[in-house]
Amino acid sequence: VGLVPVTLGLVLNTYAKLVVSLLRPVMPFVDGLGLIIPVVTVHAVSFASGYWFSRIPALRQEEEVSRTISLYTGMQNATLAGLLATQFLGSSQAVAPACSVVVSAIMGLCLASFWGNGFRIRDIPSLIITPQNSGSTAKA
Repeated sequence: VGLVPVTLGLVLNTYAKLVVSLLRPVMPFVDGLGLIIPVVTVHAVSFASGYWFSRIPALRQEEEVSRTISLYTGMQNATLAGLLATQFLGSSQAVAPACSVVVSAIMGLCLASFWGNGFRIRDIPSLIITPQNSGSTAKA
């Protein structure tokens, strides 16, 4: 599995220099997507699991407590990853955790704003699927 990308890169660099010159400016963006997608997924799962595990009937947590646990769970992972990467791996390995901190802050602020405006998790389907006007309203 690891040989396929290396072999493809060698073949393209040797026999298709035009293709390489066209792809080279785009590759940092494509590589960035390889970082952003897992980071967003990890934080979405963290926020959701923090909320839903606290809503288990055996725990009987209030809505406000569940929201707090969700925000705490989703945001602490990035901070811890950044601290550990900087402490033990060096600053060059702290790029991914730094991106993770930014993503968790944005997602946490969006979630806090969502809840601060009075919305609840169970309101999401009604926010996404809104009834369309049929256009056949009768005027008197």
